[in-house]
Amino acid sequence: MQFQEKVWKVPDIECEGCVRSIHRALDDADGVQQVEVDLLQKTVRVVFDGERVRAEHLKQLIKEAGFTPSE
Repeated sequence: MQFQEKVWKVPDIECEGCVRSIHRALDDADGVQQVEVDLLQKTVRVVFDGERVRAEHLKQLIKEAGFTPSE
C-alpha cells in the first residue's frame, strides 16, 4: 500500500449537510482510508491508497456530489 494525502479547497461547503454529502461521496470509494471535511476552513482532506485510486478520481467524486474542489 502506498498511502497518499490530498487536500482540496472547497469554497461551496456551507453547512453540515454539505459535510455529510462529501463524506457519502468519498467514504465508500475504493482505497479511501480517511476523509476529513472542515466546514470552517472549507477543505476536504483524504488519505487514500495511491495504488487503488487516483486523486483525480476522488476530486471527480466531490464534483459529482455537487461541489467545486480546487488545489
